[in-house]
Amino acid sequence: MRAILIERPGSCRLVEVPVPVPGPGEVLVQLQALTLCNQHDLKVNHGGYRDNVYLEYGTPGFPGHEGAGVVTALGAEVTDFAVGDHVVMSGLGGPPLYAEYVTRRTAEIVRVRPDVPFEHVAMAELGGCVHRAVRKVASYAGKRTAVLGCGAAGLFAVQLARAAGAAHVTAFDVDPARLQLAAALGADATVDARDEAAVEQLKQTGAEIVIECSGHKTAYRTACHVARESLVIFGYSEGVMEVPLWPLFDHELTVYNSKWLTTADLAAVVRLVETGAIRTAPLITHRFALADYPAAVAAVGRGEVIKAVLTP
Repeated sequence: MRAILIERPGSCRLVEVPVPVPGPGEVLVQLQALTLCNQHDLKVNHGGYRDNVYLEYGTPGFPGHEGAGVVTALGAEVTDFAVGDHVVMSGLGGPPLYAEYVTRRTAEIVRVRPDVPFEHVAMAELGGCVHRAVRKVASYAGKRTAVLGCGAAGLFAVQLARAAGAAHVTAFDVDPARLQLAAALGADATVDARDEAAVEQLKQTGAEIVIECSGHKTAYRTACHVARESLVIFGYSEGVMEVPLWPLFDHELTVYNSKWLTTADLAAVVRLVETGAIRTAPLITHRFALADYPAAVAAVGRGEVIKAVLTP
């Protein structure tokens, strides 16, 4: 089978590797749709992580942790899945996903209704990560919520805050097209981050809950000024973060951060996609074949991509 191998920053290629065999408690999945993790794929390919470490993938390494496919074989002791089941996967429970087949432990995958397109749930891992971050705050009922950054994570956060019962959701970004999409996905108001007067007004008005999804250091500082009760930091940035402390003291803010997900988060997002409470199709801006992975990463680097789908 074919798989993507990253040999070093700036160099990747398709290689032929054996089709894996599922062990006890595992299934073999034929991948049907994969989505790029914009941050991770870009940094791995450009050497953007500390010491050029590829995290769990090693050097060289096989990337990929967002995907959906069909179960094609069962390992011993598997009774809760069947050949032909549609499933969604994350980085949990098995090897990286940029390949034609992968194995997964059954405890770490989620069955998907067969009428749901694979590409609509392939990005469920990102949604699961955002779900875990959003749910750090116990209740959104009646609360004003601001989401800073309207990339794929922020657009998930807008929808998840709405689904959690937020009374009013404000989306914040520098890209008018992404703000327009945020409004279409449920944001009640949008703020152009380049509009200093609008940003200042948001700081004065405030929001009980702020979810920072951009990873931009200016946005971190803005988030501290806007939040009145809770600040959730989801957007990741390398290096030192400097934030103003007086807003944290003045408003007695609780600050949360979140990196990963659980299988329960993955399942929650799949159910929301199945019911239409979360819409993922509008987030897909690009589609590529597996062999065109370098072009997909380049498009991410140019800032063109919200979510890109790879087809094995």
